[in-house]
Amino acid sequence: MDGSLVAAGKEEASRAEGPFSSLCVMGIVKKIAVKCVTVFLSLCVSAVLIVNLFYRRWKIGKDFFCVKTHVAPQILLDPDLGTHNYIYLQNQGIKLHYIEKGDRNKPLMLLVHGFYESWFSWRHQLQEFSSDYWVVAVSLRGYGDSERPSKTSEYTLMKMVEDLREFILALGKEKCTLLGHDGGAVVGWVLVGKYPDLFQRFITCNGSHPLAYRMHLRKSFKQMKKAWYVFFNQMPYLPELCLAVNDYEELTRLYSEDNKNTEVFTEEVIEAYKYYFSQKGALSAAVNFYRNIDFTSSLHIPKIRVPTLIIWGSENTFLQTELAKLSAGECEDVQLKYIDGAGHFVQQQEPVYLNKLVWEYLSITQ
Repeated sequence: MDGSLVAAGKEEASRAEGPFSSLCVMGIVKKIAVKCVTVFLSLCVSAVLIVNLFYRRWKIGKDFFCVKTHVAPQILLDPDLGTHNYIYLQNQGIKLHYIEKGDRNKPLMLLVHGFYESWFSWRHQLQEFSSDYWVVAVSLRGYGDSERPSKTSEYTLMKMVEDLREFILALGKEKCTLLGHDGGAVVGWVLVGKYPDLFQRFITCNGSHPLAYRMHLRKSFKQMKKAWYVFFNQMPYLPELCLAVNDYEELTRLYSEDNKNTEVFTEEVIEAYKYYFSQKGALSAAVNFYRNIDFTSSLHIPKIRVPTLIIWGSENTFLQTELAKLSAGECEDVQLKYIDGAGHFVQQQEPVYLNKLVWEYLSITQ
């Protein structure tokens, strides 16, 4: 073979590989840098919380680390909330628990709870909308009475998205109205973006679009401070311990932190959440979603074509109001409504006003 052709070929290959190699190196460097920042922030938050943990242990006494058992309160068995059922998802290989209320022949309204919650967070909506809809409140994998895989890797965003897709199809409905709160709304954003033909409308309550959240987190120091729990939950074991000690004190405080409507989270309601999260592996299931977050992944979500209503509490402890507008920018057909004075758990804190907003939206999007 001609030596000049070999040399030319090598030179051409070198030019072709150069930019590609540079991009690969830059990508690796970026991933390492993001990982280092994430670990650093996780350690900083953890150091503060560990000091606080042992201070509280010293102040409260030896019973501080004792984890109590809880039994299901009567409110979880209230027949007025609906009928409890299970469904096994063949493709996903998991059994999900759900509660339903209303006529199965009516349009489906699917309610998806947030993290550190369960189907029970929709108790006010189950009763409200069952007059016109077949209302189904599902517990995500690992939550409530749904099956709880032991591996951390079983709690990725996309696994939850595919769970809900198969769940809707298994219910025998071609379309539905989806209501999501917090983490359930995050799953919902990806779900309606990826499978728009399954949905008539999407209503999100204090749950930002994942891409909007990622973009804002990089630019806003205030949002980064609000997201301390995201970094803390990257740690092994410690988040579960902090949530469980002193009879789930931190879990209780989570529900009441930005809650001005003190009558919402009664002792019986709090007991319902304590019961669910005192089950073996339940706290890890909730935390594992955060442990699966890849801060360097290139998540692609198509522009949201499904008509969307964004409901946002103005006193949200965990998410800035700017995220509502940024999330609206990811939609083709959207309405944005604020509830003044409402905190993060808006469908529980202000059920009457939230239900009113939902009814109004349903009436104009028939």
